[in-house]
Amino acid sequence: MRVEEIYLLTQSVQREREARLQAEKKLSQKIDELSQTKEQFRLLNDSLTQQIAEKVQELRRSDQEHRQLIESVHDIIYKVSPIDGTFTYVSPVVERTLGYMEEELLGKPYNYLVIPDYRGMLHDFYMSMLRDKVDNTYQEFPVLCKDGSQCWIGQTVRLVTNEDGKWELVAVARNITDQKEIEKALVSAQIRLTTVISSSVSAVMIEDENHAIVLINRMFCDLFGLNELDFQQDVPICSIPFRLVAHLFEEPEKERKRVNDLLQNRRVVLGEEVCMADGRQFERDFIPVFRDDQYMGHLWRYTDVTEKYLAREQLRKSEEKYRGIMNNMELGLLEVDNNQTIVRAYERFCQMLGYTSDELIGQNAAELLLTPAAREVVARQQVIRKQGLATSYEIPLRHKNGQTLWVLISGSPIMDEHGTIIGSIGIHYNLTERKQLEIEVAQAHKLAEESRQAEKQFLANMSHEIRTPLNAIIGMTHLLYDTRPSQEQLEYLDIIRSSADFLHSLISDLLDMAKIEAGRVEVHREPFDLAGLLRSLQKIFQMRLQKRPVVMDVMLDARISGKYIGDELMLNQILLNLLGNAEKFTEEGSIVLTARVRKKEATRTWIEFQVSDTGIGIPSDKVERVFQKFRQISPQGHKHKGTGLGLAITKELVELQEGKISVRSEEGEGSVFTFSLPYELVMTEENTPEEILANETTGKVENMTILVAEDNLMNQRYVSGLLKKWGVTFTIANDGQQAVDICRKQKFDLILMDIQMPVLTGYEATIAIRSIDNLNQQTAIVALTASAMLDQKEMAIKVGMDGFLSKPFPPDKLLTVLKQYATEEQAQVVGHVASGVVTHPLDYDRLSELYGDDTDYAASMFETFLETVLTEFDAFDILIQQQRWDDVRQLAHKLKPTLGMVGLSDLEAMMIQLEEMMQAEPDANTVRHLWHTFRYDLMSRQPLLQTQWQNYLIRK
Repeated sequence: MRVEEIYLLTQSVQREREARLQAEKKLSQKIDELSQTKEQFRLLNDSLTQQIAEKVQELRRSDQEHRQLIESVHDIIYKVSPIDGTFTYVSPVVERTLGYMEEELLGKPYNYLVIPDYRGMLHDFYMSMLRDKVDNTYQEFPVLCKDGSQCWIGQTVRLVTNEDGKWELVAVARNITDQKEIEKALVSAQIRLTTVISSSVSAVMIEDENHAIVLINRMFCDLFGLNELDFQQDVPICSIPFRLVAHLFEEPEKERKRVNDLLQNRRVVLGEEVCMADGRQFERDFIPVFRDDQYMGHLWRYTDVTEKYLAREQLRKSEEKYRGIMNNMELGLLEVDNNQTIVRAYERFCQMLGYTSDELIGQNAAELLLTPAAREVVARQQVIRKQGLATSYEIPLRHKNGQTLWVLISGSPIMDEHGTIIGSIGIHYNLTERKQLEIEVAQAHKLAEESRQAEKQFLANMSHEIRTPLNAIIGMTHLLYDTRPSQEQLEYLDIIRSSADFLHSLISDLLDMAKIEAGRVEVHREPFDLAGLLRSLQKIFQMRLQKRPVVMDVMLDARISGKYIGDELMLNQILLNLLGNAEKFTEEGSIVLTARVRKKEATRTWIEFQVSDTGIGIPSDKVERVFQKFRQISPQGHKHKGTGLGLAITKELVELQEGKISVRSEEGEGSVFTFSLPYELVMTEENTPEEILANETTGKVENMTILVAEDNLMNQRYVSGLLKKWGVTFTIANDGQQAVDICRKQKFDLILMDIQMPVLTGYEATIAIRSIDNLNQQTAIVALTASAMLDQKEMAIKVGMDGFLSKPFPPDKLLTVLKQYATEEQAQVVGHVASGVVTHPLDYDRLSELYGDDTDYAASMFETFLETVLTEFDAFDILIQQQRWDDVRQLAHKLKPTLGMVGLSDLEAMMIQLEEMMQAEPDANTVRHLWHTFRYDLMSRQPLLQTQWQNYLIRK
């Protein structure tokens, strides 16, 4: 038990003792008063009786004098006939006392007014009085008043003889109801006090001023092994406890002297500890009793606190034990109150921060030890602790020398005995070394990540830069074959082509892996002909293997038919990699591509693909490494070389589509690669984008009102041209802030939002529109961006955008977006929207002359044009606007050959015309008109360029 609890218990006991003493004091006073009153009453009754007897004799001589005497007395005087027991005389006072008139009682039995329960007792009493000729008696009993109330009567009865010598009862009765009530209260108080003391869990003994025992309870006897018969309250025995129990104390003589001192000094002593010979521990209270400064006696109170003492000792030892453990564990403890004032600082904590305990106690922990930022953290933790919860957190502390220490704090609230939180205790563990190590590790990780990113970026940039001249080498090699080279030159060309093809494959793999790791590869799910794709791959590899003893076959599940929604290009690349590997390492036998329905779900169908071959196989100890980057698992000295990235790329592409890939192989027995991908079956036949353009069927969106937030002039005009053709009403915003301002004034059906814009970016503008009360707070917002990074798409959705459209986008993609957000009234079918979009097809004859069957080279040239060259045309806008004609001529001369390389022969002619116009001083309006026409046609045919590039990739 804690000191505070002991103190509160002591106070409670003191108050209990004081209450008992006060009650005893009152009881003693009342008893004395009652005794005095009874004695006075008895003397008065005797005196009155004597006087009445004398007066009766005198009244025989003078009735007038007799009546005057009777009426002068306040008590009731009456006579009762001993013959029939009836009232023969009642004094007039009876009316004031009981409410009856004299004539109402005369002739009535003497017990007429007595409560029925007392009548028998009273009758017996008077009969014995008459029988024994008792001269004078006193009796108390209750009677009924005329109004029905009850009062107590105390009466003195004398047996006298009348003039005729006959016996007669004369009584003097007084109303003693008040005295009875006081007596009843005193008895009740005495009973309660005696009961409390007797039932007390403490041993209590009360002695008077002469050391005679007044009261002793059962617990006292039990505690000291005494018999209650040893104590006679009416026999004063000095120092009874020590006469009988002195041997029970650990030091009898010392205790005897102490008891004598207490009796002599007569001062209150509470909670004094006393050790007993048998090992028990008592607490003793000595309370002297005074009344009006007169010593009346004293009270002894003993309480067995052995268990509490042992628990306290155990707690003390436990605290010492755990304090030692804490110190050895280098845990610093600190106690604070609810205001963060330090109440107690343990030794280890002081050592940790370089302070002494005296320097810390009384100080505000937050102000002394915490930085402003750390104070906010602790304040939040304090809120949690006030709810009675423990917390754990890391925080920096200031050492006395100014250095910073990082500590892990486990804090818990401290509660008093009533459950009220009065502060908290924190266990501090020094994390400084670990924190420093974390910082160093974080810095190292950051440097490593920066290095990795730089490496990836460098790899992507270099791969791209190498591919551009490599494409030229491959193209020129093909052209040299047409110049009728000699046999020696043909050998040289074969070596150049072989080396260039190998180098091109290496660079393509590196670029693909760099794109995957940089997060620039996204799954594009669109309807495609799965069975047609597999048959196409079969024909390609049959052509490649036609001069080798290898059979290429496709096993297709009969349930696979129609179109499926998925990424056709990604599946094509996966199968090309796996079939290409099988082709490389299979000298004879077969290569089989199998596709079957693995399982069907609510909306998806899982297709399992398998590529098996009868090639050289993979050693068992290397099977687990086939999908690792830069790992070559072919036998030593094998003629086929590579980067070791093909299967790693394949695995990444499969997992990007939620699939898994595995391999089974035995060396010399061939290999089997298996993977499964989920696709959604198209229930109704839909037209492809090319068919949409050809058939000229689109959704009606002409009633829509659209805001286009785009800062690039060329992109503005491209989107504007399409929207004008489709009859869409639109407004252009040149930056993000302008878009926000326009949204406050006009309601739109859709907002097309470029990401990279001045003033406010597309993200910032979207946040403003979504957060600020305006007409378009709930309007759909679709992002326009040239980036295909997944993190940018995630950011777009996070800030409140509803969709994402990657630039450059073909007209049908934009139209699909518009139809998606069109209202029911706007979604009506018309047939004129897409007419005229493709005014000129590509020059396929020229493409055939340039590339022939070399689809790999063609795909590379188209990719370079779309990803690199196309953006260079944007420079014409500023040059023509500023009329820098010489720069226009140089740019036109530089870019015109690229147009012919991708089949845009008519646009190449327009670029030649533009170059020629710059020879003399050109007309600015004519130049602008030619440029606008060129730009519109170039943007219109961009979807065809994309499609042609994809076709080359499929046939590659």
